[in-house]
Amino acid sequence: MIKLIIFDSGGVLYDGSQRIVDDAVRRFLKKHGGSDFNQSERVVWPRFEKLASVGRISMREAHERWLEGIGLPRDLADEWAEIIRKDVWGRFRRTPGINELLRKLKSNYILVVLSDTIESTQEEIDKLKIVGVDHTAFAEIFTSHDLGACKPSRKAFTTVLKQFKVSPKEALFIGDSRDELEGAKKIGLTTIGFKSQGGDYNIKNLDEVNKILNAEA
Repeated sequence: MIKLIIFDSGGVLYDGSQRIVDDAVRRFLKKHGGSDFNQSERVVWPRFEKLASVGRISMREAHERWLEGIGLPRDLADEWAEIIRKDVWGRFRRTPGINELLRKLKSNYILVVLSDTIESTQEEIDKLKIVGVDHTAFAEIFTSHDLGACKPSRKAFTTVLKQFKVSPKEALFIGDSRDELEGAKKIGLTTIGFKSQGGDYNIKNLDEVNKILNAEA
C-alpha cells in the first residue's frame, strides 16, 4: 500500500521552460555587454551549475562565479537574483489543478518534493510561493543541493525513504524525466510519468493520479 508520494518539482508541480531562462539571460547579457549567449550557457554556466546542484557551492556563489566567468562584476549578482525571482520564477506557471490534488492527497498520504536544483530547500520554497504552489502540503522538501545527490541516484531516493521509514514498495514517485523514473523503478518505487514515458503509469493529466492510487490500494 502506498504511504509516501514523492513529487518532482519542475515539469510536475509547475512548468518552467528553458526558453524563459534563456530569454532572461539574453536580455541581461545585452544590457551589460557580457560574453555571447552560447559561451555563457554552454561553457561557463554548466561548470558552476553542477557544483551548486550537489551543494558544493551556494546558488549565490554559482551566480557570482558565472558573472566573473563571462567578464562581468560579481556585484551584479543582486540584480541577477532579482531577475531570477521576477522574470524567471515569476513567469513559471503552476500545473493546473495541482493545489486541489495536493489537498486531496494530504489527508491520506505523506507528500514530499524531491527536486534537482541549485537552490537550497528554503530557496525552493520561495520559488513555490512565487509560482503559487501550496508548499505547506508537503511534509518535507528535499533538494539535490542540500542532499548532495541528484536523481536518479539511489542516494537521492533512499534518503527520502529512510527519513519517513517507508519501504520502496510503499512509495510512489511522480516525475517527468525518463531516467529519473527508471532510477526510481530500479529501487522498487511505483512510478508515474507525467507527460513522459518510462513510468509504470504514464499520464497527461494529474487528475489520473487518484485513479492510479485506488488501483494500487
